[in-house]
Formats: sequence, structure tokens, C-alpha cells
Amino acid sequence: MQFDSEQYHMVKEALSERGNLLKIAPHLSYPLPIMLPVYKWYLLPYYYAGIKAYDLVSGRQLLRWSYVISKTKALELFPMLKKEKLVGAIVYYDGQHNDARMNIALAFTAIRMGANIANHCTVTDFIHENIEINSSDGKTETKKIIRGVKCLDRYRNKEFIIRAKCVVNATGPYTDEIRQLDDPATPKICQPSAGVHIVLPDYYSPTNMGLLDPNTSDGRVIFFLPWQKHTMAG
Repeated sequence: MQFDSEQYHMVKEALSERGNLLKIAPHLSYPLPIMLPVYKWYLLPYYYAGIKAYDLVSGRQLLRWSYVISKTKALELFPMLKKEKLVGAIVYYDGQHNDARMNIALAFTAIRMGANIANHCTVTDFIHENIEINSSDGKTETKKIIRGVKCLDRYRNKEFIIRAKCVVNATGPYTDEIRQLDDPATPKICQPSAGVHIVLPDYYSPTNMGLLDPNTSDGRVIFFLPWQKHTMAG
């Protein structure tokens, strides 16, 4: 087992972001206990040590300390668990956040601050402008810069232009698509990942507890989380 500094810094950054969301949007973010079932005795201290390390890394951002529960309590919370060889479970705390409502809240906040919002629009091209700049050797060079975008209103199927001094590419998994729209030869810098989530009836999980099982038959992690009076599985 080796210490991965990149993973450590990524976890620290995620914990910091979790703390920020809980602070600035408490109506959309909240702590959620998650249960980790354990089916072998020797894995109990192994998982417990890992979860406690997660607690310690959280530092001031710690929500609540993790703890161990019995087999009986685990089955009370999740009766669909496989009973054979279940020895108990570990409960740790993480954050749950409604990102869809957060995006809407950000849009409304921007409008209140004087911004213009264009939803359901697609950037189809960039508007460029050539400017003269002085290089370090005293020569004058021509540089092409972005001064706006051409957009397609998908409701009305009409194109319009937005001009700006600065254009920010904040498109998440579509970052490279936008970058290559400006220059097709631009190398990709983003590696998106995909997952499948399904929404189940609420009786698949209690209203105040999630389930994470890292020890499935095919080696993948499965989770059941309470979400909007339903259960989200993935």
C-alpha cells in the first residue's frame, strides 16, 4: 500500500468544496449517513481504519464521526441485505447536494445581480477579432482573439450573437468540444466518465441513511441513497 499524494489532495479539495456547499446552500446540501456492510470479520478493522482516516482528513470539515453498528441494526435499516456471513456495518457521514436546484439558484442570483441568462442555447461558433500587439523584440504581431459567440436558440430555432470582452468556457464535460470548436487541432484535456443511475421506490432505503457496498460479485461499487422521497441506485 502506497500513499498517493494526488488522491489525497483531490479528497481534501472535495471535502473543502463539500464544506463550502453546506455553508452557502444549507437548504440544498445536508449531511447524509452512509452504511458500509461488512461480510468478513477481518475486513471490519480494515474498513474501519480507512473510514477513520477519512474522518481525520476531513479536519474542520468533519460532519460527524463514523461508527460501527451490529448485524441486527444493519438488517433493520436495509432488510434486503444478504444475511449470510454479514458481521456488521460501518456508518460514515458524507454530504448530499441537489445540483440541479443549485444551478437554478445560481442563474436566479446572476439575474438579480444584473446578468442576462440564455437557457437552452447552444454555442455554434466564435466571433474573432484581429488585434495588433507588440512582441518582446519590439515587432508588431497580429493575434486573433475571441470577442463573442454565435448561439442557437433551440426553442425558436434562431441564431443570435453575444459579444463580450471575455468568454469563459465553463462547460464541464463539454470543455473539449467547445475548445475544438475554436481550433479543431486543440488536444483534449478532459476525460469524462459515465455512470448509470436508476430511481427506485422509497422503500429500498430509509429516509435518513444510504448504503454503499464496495464488495459486489463483479468488483464494482453499488449504492442506494435516499433522494427526493425515492431511492437512487447506481
